[in-house]
Amino acid sequence: MQLRVEFLYDPESHNWSFAVPALRIIGGTNTREEAERRAVEAIEFALWSDAQEPPPDGGEVGYLTVTIQDEAPIGRRAL
Repeated sequence: MQLRVEFLYDPESHNWSFAVPALRIIGGTNTREEAERRAVEAIEFALWSDAQEPPPDGGEVGYLTVTIQDEAPIGRRAL
């Protein structure tokens, strides 16, 4: 699976921002390389911290392997 990360340079502030829309992550820093590094760290933290959450009362936790097919219409994507 590939995860979309958007990078944007702001010439007024001379900073780079990044966003990971699927995980609702945003951030920014001085350089493109640093933005990439921070994006990776934020993704790792988001996925790790989610895995640490206990299941809801009376519930279970399971894991799925997900494959997204671009040509599948929304609402009919394969899991």
